[in-house]
Amino acid sequence: MPNPASSAQQVQVGFYPINVYGLDISSNTYYLDTYIWFKWKGAIDPIADLELVNSVDDWGMTQKLGYEKPQKQPDGSQYQIIRVEGRFFQPFSLAKYPLDRQRLGVTLENSIYTSKDLVYLADQKDSGYAELLSIQGWQINGWEMQNLAHNYPSNFGLAVPDLAPYSAIRYELLVGRPLNYFIWKLLLPLIIVLVAGWGALLLHPSYVESRIAIPFTALLTIVFLQQSYSDALPEVGYLVLLDKIYALSYLLIIATIMETIVTADWAKTQQSEAIARVKKLDRPFLIAQCTILLLGVFLLIKL
Repeated sequence: MPNPASSAQQVQVGFYPINVYGLDISSNTYYLDTYIWFKWKGAIDPIADLELVNSVDDWGMTQKLGYEKPQKQPDGSQYQIIRVEGRFFQPFSLAKYPLDRQRLGVTLENSIYTSKDLVYLADQKDSGYAELLSIQGWQINGWEMQNLAHNYPSNFGLAVPDLAPYSAIRYELLVGRPLNYFIWKLLLPLIIVLVAGWGALLLHPSYVESRIAIPFTALLTIVFLQQSYSDALPEVGYLVLLDKIYALSYLLIIATIMETIVTADWAKTQQSEAIARVKKLDRPFLIAQCTILLLGVFLLIKL
């Protein structure tokens, strides 16, 4: 944000969320219950024309003043605190799902005065969030707060255009899904199915039907596993991280199916040389599949 005009009234703004709930990835919204305080010197009331830019459902928004009128502080400044509870819009990116990190943000600005008259400044010292604040299914990784200048490329029909930016404050709560959720609920079932499918390579080559049927069954199971988590996600126009891991799994299990089909013709001869040839191929093929899976998942997560 550019340096404020020397004549602009400066307002210290602090945030202290005490509750976050109803986080809905499909609608890109969440509910926030927070305290917001203001400290200023000057004639302009910074709360009178306050606008919460990304709020939705204004009919359900509550704003309760802490004091009937601003309180005068020993340094001569005015102080007021409000408790805000309502629903806010926040576009979520799911590219890294289920290891995604999200920012639950609130942006406020004055709807009347530009930065030539009124400037909001973040109170980094006293802001934060409640110690007992928790969000079901998410872990809180911290918070950030920054001063912004909101430029509108319009004069909104005014006869005398005033294109000065509007001062704004952006508070963000940084959240992410727990790693255990990814490992135990999403990755582990997939690995179990893959290992079961690769079990066909450990069977004696003479069990041709079983060697082919097992990876086919694993393939169908993987399809159903992917469908189960996809139903919980909104429609997005890109592959999320878990989609890419499943795509890799499809390639591996299809390669296993092809290997069992090719070696089936060798094993049907029942010749000892053919059986030995199949066994000689199975073990390195299995090791290669495991290695590709581990390296592939690692690289997909890091990219």
